[in-house]
Amino acid sequence: ATHAECCNKHFSWQKSGFCFSQMANPPTQAPTVTATEAGTLTVFYPVYGEGEGFCANDPPTDHGLSSLNGIVTSATNAECCTKHFSWQKSAFCFSQMANPPTQAPTVTATEAGTLTVFYPVYG
Repeated sequence: ATHAECCNKHFSWQKSGFCFSQMANPPTQAPTVTATEAGTLTVFYPVYGEGEGFCANDPPTDHGLSSLNGIVTSATNAECCTKHFSWQKSAFCFSQMANPPTQAPTVTATEAGTLTVFYPVYG
């Protein structure tokens, strides 16, 4: 079992998420906004017609739009992808984020121990 599976199985009752927080790369509910992702707008909007579609916060003219009038915007990139592109089986919209949310964390060498399974530690 993975670290995440162990946390889900034995510590799903934890409201604090402490078990998950002990992972080298804990899963996130929303990506971290970085300087490379930040645009000039404080809202995100859907961009249709360019591949599978994605959300942006750069000037709408970059995508052939004259304004955002009549377009439903969102406070975060993740919220925009969920609202406008939840139908995407490929999760393309989320994949375009600088730090996309993960369903399971990445295991790194610093997290890996000598065992191939994780087990609960109560105490």
